[in-house]
Amino acid sequence: MSQQVVFLVKNLYTMERLGVMQLSALALTRGWKTDLIIADGLDYQRLLNTVRRMNPAVLALSVMSPEYPQMRELARRLYADTGVYILVGGPHATFFPDIIEEPFIQAVAFGEGDFSFPAFLERYSRGEDYTRTAGMHFRAGGQVIRNAPAPLVEDLDSLPFADRRIMAKGDPLLASNPTHIFMASRGCPNACTYCFNHTYNHMFRSCGKLFRRRSVDHLLREMEAVKAEFEMRFAYIDDDIFTFCSPEWLAEFTTEYPRRVGVPFMVNTHANYINEHQVEQLRDAGCTVICFGIECGDSGVAGDLLKRHIKHEQFLTLSRLLHRNKIRFMTQNILALPVPHPLAVDLQTLDLNIACRPQYAVAHLFYPLPGTELARHAEAAGFIDGSSNGLPERTNSFSALNFPDPREKRHVERLHKLFGIVVSFPWLRPVLPLLIRLPLGPFYALLFMGWYGFSMRFRMEKTRKTRAELKFFIKSLLQSLASFLKKQPTRT
Repeated sequence: MSQQVVFLVKNLYTMERLGVMQLSALALTRGWKTDLIIADGLDYQRLLNTVRRMNPAVLALSVMSPEYPQMRELARRLYADTGVYILVGGPHATFFPDIIEEPFIQAVAFGEGDFSFPAFLERYSRGEDYTRTAGMHFRAGGQVIRNAPAPLVEDLDSLPFADRRIMAKGDPLLASNPTHIFMASRGCPNACTYCFNHTYNHMFRSCGKLFRRRSVDHLLREMEAVKAEFEMRFAYIDDDIFTFCSPEWLAEFTTEYPRRVGVPFMVNTHANYINEHQVEQLRDAGCTVICFGIECGDSGVAGDLLKRHIKHEQFLTLSRLLHRNKIRFMTQNILALPVPHPLAVDLQTLDLNIACRPQYAVAHLFYPLPGTELARHAEAAGFIDGSSNGLPERTNSFSALNFPDPREKRHVERLHKLFGIVVSFPWLRPVLPLLIRLPLGPFYALLFMGWYGFSMRFRMEKTRKTRAELKFFIKSLLQSLASFLKKQPTRT
């Protein structure tokens, strides 16, 4: 049997998957071959034939919680039909490692995997006992073997650069994508109740330093290599809070980046962790887009329920600062929160965004991520039943919550589809109460996906598009729309 690990993901959602790319790079350093299969778009027989043709030693599933029901069924059938060794990792396996109890799953990797995954592959290939690998649970000899978490890698510079070639193996059109994703750091200092970070920090607090940052040189060397090989024209540095760093680190980055990389780039920040000098440094370095979260326009709900203690004036001040420095910016927002009157709260969020005037306002429907504090609150308050049945696969489909007034829920879901458009064209605000009462769900969904794709690829990036990139954009839009409409309730 070949020394090959094949990664199986449900969908790339038009973006590179850094976790898969990093693990693939680690496997390559151990002499393993790697490949990638994207499940969406393949019927089961084609998927089965592909797995049989590749004949991997290990089939590694990277799974997010919303995807688990479908990926679980695929794993069950593939194991029954091929007997392939199935390893499950990713966010769902990290927060729910007890899925090792499933009889068709041989291994579960939880946590970051930088130490555990290559150690497992080495022991597996040598025929040694791998069942005591830290950071993994195993099923062997009819028994489940559980292990302690692996330590967190402290020196991020010791890791190989992400293997980006594997993405094109899964979707050849990704080879035409001029935008590439990077991480300069790991970890987040906040404890927002809707996010997994607070739970993750608690789980791995004894495994090492939670917040770590690469050296500027290591990050830039990777970006230089990607630019040279893939003709990168836009970079997205996807740290939770890029500006949560030392002044010395940011000064070195913003000095060296224009000289060594020199393509427009985008970062995430937080209203509590950015100042005017940092904005000016980023502007001078070539940062053209900044993203930050508003999340909720109701100060009481934001502070008490989400644990986000940020004054409206901070958002407005940051917005004015970005406008003044001619940096395009986008905001992140959460609608359909587990509160008695979600529509009123969401309209406050909309109006705050209109006041900030971002180039694009991203809206998500609250997704009760299992294991998070806000999901527990939603269950205790009767908004969800605690099971994963009926949950959407993405945060832009339909609300997973049960609200007392079904009509209000429909209004919130329609508001979500129109949110970004109304923020960009605020003259629509007076007619919004009428628009959300109209039964035009599928049409609003098409508007939502079109405006999202156009805003991200054209209004925010503003890079010249080749014919291949336009083809990639259209295919991505159609895939996203199909995924968006999948499992939609029959209401409109």
